[in-house]
Amino acid sequence: MQPIKLLIVEDDVTSQLMLKSMLEKYTLTVVDSGEAGIEAAEDTPDLVILDINLPGIDGYETCRHLRSMEQTRTTPIIFLSSYTDLEDRLQAYGAGGNDYISKPFDVTELHTKIELYCKSVEKQQQTAQDLTTSRNLLMGLQTSTAKIQSISRFIQATLFCHDIDMLFQHFFKTAREIGVGCVLQIHTAEGIETCSSDGTIGTLEHEILKMSSSMDRIHSFGQDRAIFRWGHATLLTRTVGDMIDTIALFMDALEAGIKSVESESKLLAQVETLGLQNSLVRDRVTDLFQLMNADLKDAILSLGLVSLDQDEEDRLHDLVDNFSQRIDTELKTLGDNSHIMEKLITELRTPPPELQALMETASDEGDGIDLF
Repeated sequence: MQPIKLLIVEDDVTSQLMLKSMLEKYTLTVVDSGEAGIEAAEDTPDLVILDINLPGIDGYETCRHLRSMEQTRTTPIIFLSSYTDLEDRLQAYGAGGNDYISKPFDVTELHTKIELYCKSVEKQQQTAQDLTTSRNLLMGLQTSTAKIQSISRFIQATLFCHDIDMLFQHFFKTAREIGVGCVLQIHTAEGIETCSSDGTIGTLEHEILKMSSSMDRIHSFGQDRAIFRWGHATLLTRTVGDMIDTIALFMDALEAGIKSVESESKLLAQVETLGLQNSLVRDRVTDLFQLMNADLKDAILSLGLVSLDQDEEDRLHDLVDNFSQRIDTELKTLGDNSHIMEKLITELRTPPPELQALMETASDEGDGIDLF
């Protein structure tokens, strides 16, 4: 809590000395005229002790001027004067005074009143401090909540990112939202990709990323820097602040997104391979069955075991063609299954409408991101 500041406007040297001795535990400013008091009041005193009979403007006029100033509009003002009439007290009150003590003053009375007003000032200071603290806590909570919401949206977006470039775009959109300047390096089976939140990477940053494999999972250094090393990603933060835990959560989401992209890529490759294999098998079986049909018919006829008239030969052809169609239908099912799987994957890769707009925005913003 700040020390109490008292402004004493008193031209009598003896009174000045007494007041200084009594009030030495406070921060004192002592002046000997109303004009000087008004000038000193620019420093926003917590309490004013004001004489009436002053050189230049008197105490009443000084008080009225103080009440017109923003710094002393509500500051307690105690008149300290040798005037004792009721009229003087009324004028003091009318000018904006809070209290009135006659000279020669009783030391105990003056000290008690000053203590009373100072305690009131201390309570006001404490209230203001509590209010500021509460406001800061609320703003911090709102900021923290907003950051968590941004990361939550990023987690949702990772479910619908189909490649590393799209992950980069959404990652840096979220990084900008939560106020993190950074350089990100992603390690995949296809190689290493590196980019930054502002499109630039310094030489020293490149070197730190190359040497980061020997660092801890989270390594803080400098005034506001940190390295985060996850399985597939390394993040060099330029502005970590008090967001160590938040960024760790951010990296968890990114790691899950990278694994999802890799798994999806492998699945799609397998589906494509199976589709090609099914198509080749279907074509080979069809060709083999047609060849078998022709060979079977020729064998039956060439053996001379039976003599078929035209109707019997037509029935044989129909029987063979029927089985041929049934086998072809079964083979075609293999290809249909591949198409069904591809359609299902396409549906799973399509984000809901409320997320689609956010992802399109991120893609637009990410057009300027360069990979290194």
